[in-house]
Amino acid sequence: MITKTSPRRAAIAAIALGLAACVLAPATVSAAEAAKRDRVVMQVSDNDPAKWNLALNNAENLQQALGAKNVDIEIVAYGPGINMLKAESIVGNRIEDAVKAGVKLEACEVTMRKAKLTKADMLDTVGFVPGGVIEIMRREQEGWAYIRP
Repeated sequence: MITKTSPRRAAIAAIALGLAACVLAPATVSAAEAAKRDRVVMQVSDNDPAKWNLALNNAENLQQALGAKNVDIEIVAYGPGINMLKAESIVGNRIEDAVKAGVKLEACEVTMRKAKLTKADMLDTVGFVPGGVIEIMRREQEGWAYIRP
Protein backbone atom coordinates (compact mmCIF):
# COMPACT_ATOMS: atom_id res chain seq x y z
CA MET A 1 0.00 0.00 0.00
CA ILE A 2 1.36 3.37 -1.01
CA THR A 3 0.55 6.28 1.25
CA LYS A 4 0.80 9.84 0.24
CA THR A 5 3.01 12.09 2.38
CA SER A 6 2.12 15.71 2.66
CA PRO A 7 4.65 18.19 1.25
CA ARG A 8 5.04 19.67 4.73
CA ARG A 9 5.92 16.29 6.30
CA ALA A 10 8.36 15.56 3.48
CA ALA A 11 10.07 18.91 4.02
CA ILE A 12 10.32 18.34 7.79
CA ALA A 13 11.76 14.86 7.22
CA ALA A 14 14.34 16.21 4.76
CA ILE A 15 15.40 18.94 7.17
CA ALA A 16 15.67 16.43 10.04
CA LEU A 17 17.79 14.11 7.90
CA GLY A 18 20.03 16.98 6.85
CA LEU A 19 20.50 18.13 10.44
CA ALA A 20 21.24 14.59 11.59
CA ALA A 21 23.87 14.22 8.86
CA CYS A 22 25.51 17.52 9.85
CA VAL A 23 25.59 16.57 13.52
CA LEU A 24 26.66 12.94 13.12
CA ALA A 25 29.18 13.19 10.26
CA PRO A 26 31.87 15.18 12.10
CA ALA A 27 31.67 12.87 15.13
CA THR A 28 32.11 9.81 12.91
CA VAL A 29 35.16 11.31 11.19
CA SER A 30 36.69 12.35 14.50
CA ALA A 31 36.24 8.86 15.94
CA ALA A 32 37.86 7.31 12.85
CA GLU A 33 40.76 9.74 13.00
CA ALA A 34 41.21 9.16 16.72
CA ALA A 35 41.36 5.40 16.19
CA LYS A 36 44.05 5.68 13.49
CA ARG A 37 47.54 4.88 14.72
CA ASP A 38 50.52 6.84 13.54
CA ARG A 39 53.14 4.71 11.76
CA VAL A 40 56.78 5.62 11.25
CA VAL A 41 59.58 3.74 9.52
CA MET A 42 63.15 4.91 10.04
CA GLN A 43 66.23 4.12 7.99
CA VAL A 44 69.64 3.70 9.57
CA SER A 45 72.32 2.85 7.04
CA ASP A 46 75.31 4.39 8.81
CA ASN A 47 77.78 2.58 11.04
CA ASP A 48 77.70 5.49 13.45
CA PRO A 49 76.64 5.27 17.11
CA ALA A 50 75.60 8.94 16.99
CA LYS A 51 73.14 8.20 14.14
CA TRP A 52 71.79 5.21 16.02
CA ASN A 53 71.37 7.22 19.19
CA LEU A 54 69.56 9.90 17.19
CA ALA A 55 67.19 7.31 15.69
CA LEU A 56 66.55 5.77 19.10
CA ASN A 57 65.98 9.23 20.60
CA ASN A 58 63.51 10.01 17.80
CA ALA A 59 61.63 6.78 18.52
CA GLU A 60 61.53 7.50 22.24
CA ASN A 61 60.38 11.09 21.65
CA LEU A 62 57.60 9.92 19.32
CA GLN A 63 56.37 7.44 21.91
CA GLN A 64 56.41 10.09 24.64
CA ALA A 65 54.64 12.70 22.52
CA LEU A 66 52.02 10.45 20.94
CA GLY A 67 51.79 7.67 23.50
CA ALA A 68 53.53 4.37 22.87
CA LYS A 69 50.18 2.66 22.24
CA ASN A 70 49.30 5.20 19.54
CA VAL A 71 52.32 4.86 17.27
CA ASP A 72 54.01 2.00 15.43
CA ILE A 73 57.73 2.54 14.97
CA GLU A 74 60.02 0.38 12.86
CA ILE A 75 63.74 1.01 12.46
CA VAL A 76 65.28 -0.73 9.45
CA ALA A 77 69.04 -1.19 9.28
CA TYR A 78 70.95 -2.04 6.13
CA GLY A 79 74.36 -1.42 4.66
CA PRO A 80 76.94 -0.27 7.22
CA GLY A 81 74.10 0.43 9.70
CA ILE A 82 73.72 -3.31 10.24
CA ASN A 83 76.82 -3.31 12.46
CA MET A 84 74.95 -1.59 15.29
CA LEU A 85 72.57 -4.58 15.45
CA LYS A 86 75.35 -7.07 16.09
CA ALA A 87 75.44 -8.83 19.45
CA GLU A 88 78.48 -6.80 20.56
CA SER A 89 76.99 -3.44 19.51
CA ILE A 90 77.93 -0.44 21.64
CA VAL A 91 74.29 0.76 21.41
CA GLY A 92 72.95 -2.72 22.14
CA ASN A 93 71.54 -1.76 25.53
CA ARG A 94 69.57 1.13 24.00
CA ILE A 95 68.31 -1.13 21.23
CA GLU A 96 67.14 -3.67 23.83
CA ASP A 97 65.31 -0.88 25.71
CA ALA A 98 63.66 0.35 22.51
CA VAL A 99 62.40 -3.14 21.67
CA LYS A 100 61.01 -3.51 25.20
CA ALA A 101 59.19 -0.20 24.64
CA GLY A 102 57.57 -1.57 21.47
CA VAL A 103 59.90 -0.37 18.71
CA LYS A 104 60.58 -2.94 15.99
CA LEU A 105 64.19 -3.20 14.84
CA GLU A 106 64.75 -4.99 11.56
CA ALA A 107 68.01 -6.16 10.00
CA CYS A 108 68.36 -6.48 6.23
CA GLU A 109 69.12 -10.10 5.28
CA VAL A 110 70.71 -9.02 1.98
CA THR A 111 73.27 -6.95 3.88
CA MET A 112 73.77 -9.78 6.36
CA ARG A 113 74.54 -12.26 3.56
CA LYS A 114 77.00 -9.86 1.93
CA ALA A 115 78.71 -9.26 5.29
CA LYS A 116 78.65 -12.99 6.06
CA LEU A 117 76.56 -12.42 9.18
CA THR A 118 74.11 -14.95 10.58
CA LYS A 119 71.13 -14.41 12.85
CA ALA A 120 73.28 -15.77 15.68
CA ASP A 121 75.63 -12.79 15.18
CA MET A 122 72.84 -10.33 15.87
CA LEU A 123 71.16 -9.06 19.03
CA ASP A 124 68.47 -11.46 20.25
CA THR A 125 65.67 -8.88 19.99
CA VAL A 126 66.32 -7.93 16.36
CA GLY A 127 63.89 -8.96 13.64
CA PHE A 128 64.82 -9.68 10.05
CA VAL A 129 63.48 -8.54 6.68
CA PRO A 130 64.50 -9.96 3.29
CA GLY A 131 65.58 -6.52 2.04
CA GLY A 132 65.90 -3.29 4.02
CA VAL A 133 65.22 -0.96 1.10
CA ILE A 134 62.25 -3.07 0.05
CA GLU A 135 60.85 -2.98 3.59
CA ILE A 136 61.07 0.81 3.69
CA MET A 137 59.53 1.09 0.22
CA ARG A 138 56.62 -1.19 1.21
CA ARG A 139 56.00 0.71 4.43
CA GLU A 140 55.87 3.99 2.52
CA GLN A 141 53.40 2.45 0.05
CA GLU A 142 51.25 1.46 3.06
CA GLY A 143 51.21 5.09 4.20
CA TRP A 144 53.91 4.99 6.87
CA ALA A 145 55.85 8.20 7.47
CA TYR A 146 59.55 7.93 6.52
CA ILE A 147 62.35 9.38 8.63
CA ARG A 148 66.08 9.21 8.06
CA PRO A 149 67.89 10.62 11.09
